[in-house]
Amino acid sequence: MENSLLLGSSAVSPISLALPTLACFLSTLRERNEEKTYNGYQVFRVNATTPKGFQVLKKLMIGDNFDFWSRPSLLRSTDLMVCPQQVQNTKNLLDIFGIPFEIINHNIKDTIDAERKKMLVREQSGMSWDTYHRLSTIHSWMESLATTHDFVSVLTIGSSAEGRPLKVFKISTAGNQTEKPSIWIDGGIHAREWISPAVVTHMANELIQNTAQDRSYPLVDQFDWYIHPVVNPDGYEYTHTAERMWRKTRSNSEGFLASFFKCKGTDPNRNFGYMWGGKGTSNNPCSDIYRGSKAASEVEIAAIQNFLLQKKDSLKLFLTLHSYSQMLFLPWGYDKIRTDDYAELMTVATKAAKALESVYGTKFEVGPSPELLYAAAGGSEDFAKGVAGIKYSYCMELRDTGSYGFILPQEQIVPSGVETFAAVKSMAEDIAKIYNIGVKPNNETKVVQD
Repeated sequence: MENSLLLGSSAVSPISLALPTLACFLSTLRERNEEKTYNGYQVFRVNATTPKGFQVLKKLMIGDNFDFWSRPSLLRSTDLMVCPQQVQNTKNLLDIFGIPFEIINHNIKDTIDAERKKMLVREQSGMSWDTYHRLSTIHSWMESLATTHDFVSVLTIGSSAEGRPLKVFKISTAGNQTEKPSIWIDGGIHAREWISPAVVTHMANELIQNTAQDRSYPLVDQFDWYIHPVVNPDGYEYTHTAERMWRKTRSNSEGFLASFFKCKGTDPNRNFGYMWGGKGTSNNPCSDIYRGSKAASEVEIAAIQNFLLQKKDSLKLFLTLHSYSQMLFLPWGYDKIRTDDYAELMTVATKAAKALESVYGTKFEVGPSPELLYAAAGGSEDFAKGVAGIKYSYCMELRDTGSYGFILPQEQIVPSGVETFAAVKSMAEDIAKIYNIGVKPNNETKVVQD
């Protein structure tokens, strides 16, 4: 019975799950040379809020049989995407364990097709926030702003596995002076989370346009900003051309499973070099939560780690943006352990969530991810705090709570950007007070030591 999903008097053999999963893999192989349509794929919302149901979902997630859109939780429902070959088996499994569920999307293809139809109309106009954009549009826009404004530059901190540049905005009015205290924001670490790069670029644009109008704009007068809109450019492009729901990087993986099933990529947010390989990760290269062959095996992650370590003395705030679930996480993410300065981090995060809510009424939950959801080791905010020593390190899960999930309507880009910027502004203002970051009469920023 050790090879069964055993809970109480019920048992389900992994074979019953593996057979339809194998069918899904074979279907993927047939589509490998053409765009994946997701025809017949459904999204299940599972209310596994009992200890038994929670354990079932945890086992399924680690077993790599399903595409979990949200992590298992005792506090709220869990969303998972199911391929057509798995649908009936999934219903049977949930019924066996008495776990309530509903189907919230009966065909992902229809939702993706509607999203794409809008994009085809709007993409032609260049960079904007009424649609989602390809990587080339984002990068061209970044370079254009660097050419237009002397306080904006674009740093290339490395190249992706497929050779795409890893571009980072530097927004600074310090000129050739010593670096100011700084803030890091990134997005697009998971390829399918399109709202993340859209919101990151929206906020970068706000900072730049406000500074262009007033060089003493406090947020840029007090801080240098490093903004990396698309951490995972290969995966992001792949979601536009081949698989809209792709999550990982596009690096080559080794081993029999990877070779036989042609599995590629690593979950970049399980690949950071702090508590790597722990809970909420997989050693299966075909899994969406594959942690990689070693910490920072992905060149995209190694580049960020190196940059954070180079700038660790000036960095006062680290923020990575994901979707979805409307939550603001603070470390630690690798296990249900609170940091020694938990109360201080919670104070800043709670105030930021209230600032966000004050804009449109959107509510965000605040706390360490293992307390709100489930532990996941190898995350970027844990590395930023645990290795780079950035005290105030956070991960934000943007809109929504699952009505649209990863396919958030383009009409929500600007509202999401505006409310998130309110949270970031709150954080920056608190950080300035905490570190006594003030402005001299000649606009030179200084840090006053206690």
